Amino acid sequence: MKIKYLGTAAAEGIPALFCNCPICTYAREHRKREVRTRSQALIDDKLLIDFPADSYKHALENEIDLSAISHLLITHSHDDHFYPMDLFMRHPEYGKKWGAEQLHIYGNGAVIRLLKEMAERFSVEDIWEYIVPHEIKPFDVLEIENYRITALPARHMQTEEALLFLIEKEDTAFLYGNDTGIPGEEFWKGLKGTKLNGASMDCTMGKEKSKYHGHMGFGDILEVKERMEKEGAADQETAWVVTHFSHNGGWTYERMTEDLKDTVFQAAFDGMCIEIGK
Repeated sequence: MKIKYLGTAAAEGIPALFCNCPICTYAREHRKREVRTRSQALIDDKLLIDFPADSYKHALENEIDLSAISHLLITHSHDDHFYPMDLFMRHPEYGKKWGAEQLHIYGNGAVIRLLKEMAERFSVEDIWEYIVPHEIKPFDVLEIENYRITALPARHMQTEEALLFLIEKEDTAFLYGNDTGIPGEEFWKGLKGTKLNGASMDCTMGKEKSKYHGHMGFGDILEVKERMEKEGAADQETAWVVTHFSHNGGWTYERMTEDLKDTVFQAAFDGMCIEIGK
C-alpha cells in the first residue's frame, strides 16, 4: 500500500495565515519542508482522504488527476478537512473529460448535511449525477474495490462523530489516525484483531502531551503506541508516522527530525510518500 501525504498541517497551515510567531517566521524564511498545507492523503492513487481548500494546490504540485478519483473519505466537517464548494466544480459546466464517471463521498451526518446545504445554496440540483454522498457512522465497513475500510470513532469534537479510517488491502492494514486525542475504549474494540503495517497519528500539539482532548502531542502518541503493542495491533514491524502539525506545537520540521532520528517514528512532510506491506 502506498500512502502519499499531500498536506500535513492543522487548520492554520504553517506558516499560519495571520501569524509571525517564531515557528511561522522560521517556516517563511526556510520554506521547503517547513511549509505545510492543510491535511490530506492519497492511498494507492485511488482513495483520497479529506478535501481541504488546499486540494487544488495539492493536485497541481503532485500531478494528480482529481477527475480520476472515484472515492473520497472525509474524517469530519471542519473546513480544513472538508471544503465542499470546490466539489461542485465536478460538474459538466466546470469540467470536461473526466477520468471517473462519479465521485463517491463517504462521511458522517454533518459532512453529508453540509454537502447538501451547499448544493441547495448554489442551486446545483443535478450535482448528484456526478458526486454521490454516502453517510457513514463509526464501525461501518466499506467494501471498495479491493479495500476494506472500517470507520472508527475519533476523540475530536462533541458536535459530531469524527472518524478515523482503518484501511485494509489483502494482508496490509493502515490506520489513518487524525484528528483525534487519545482514542476511547470503543476505538480499541473496533481495532481488536487487527495487525497494523502502518499507523499515521495526529501530532498537532508537538513534542509534549496535549492539554486539549481533541488532538495529541508526541507524548500522547507514545501512550497509544504502547497500548497498540499491548493489544497486539502493532509490533516492531509497524511503520509509524506523525502528522497534522500546528505552529502552536512549537516544533519545526528540522527540530522534529532531529528529535525523532533514534526512534521508530517518521515525521511527515507535504509530498512525502511511504509504502507499507508486501
